[in-house]
Amino acid sequence: MPSLHDPTWDAELPSGAGTLRAVRLAQHAGARALAANLYELEQGAAVSPLHFHHVNEELLFVLAGRPTLRRGVDDERVLAPGEVVSFPAGPAGVHQILNRGAEPARVLIAATNEVPEVAEQVENERLAVITVDGMRLLPLSAPITADGGGS
Repeated sequence: MPSLHDPTWDAELPSGAGTLRAVRLAQHAGARALAANLYELEQGAAVSPLHFHHVNEELLFVLAGRPTLRRGVDDERVLAPGEVVSFPAGPAGVHQILNRGAEPARVLIAATNEVPEVAEQVENERLAVITVDGMRLLPLSAPITADGGGS
């Protein structure tokens, strides 16, 4: 069984100026329709680029530290342990979690887990296309119109 308090990390990788650790708790517990990922961010690390999901919504729980929540280029605030923030699907749910504090931060992100999914990375101008086989990053091109063509 996976542990929230004493996790065995699935990944430990460089992120920004720090290290990011992650474990897919829901997947290890056998969940299929839900995702719950625990992240530990050292100073300077980020969970992901500024982005929003087109299908899935997310719920963030701050477990330790004081991570920064970015909601846009000039919209950010420091979160405290115990805070809970939701990110709806669509542009209104744009977010990025990073750690600018000296102490490590831990956050749990729970989400619906519908695939395929597209997450739009607004600053990088990329699309993350997520399927059961993994994730592919693609350049963001002209928007697709209702008739299926470009603008």
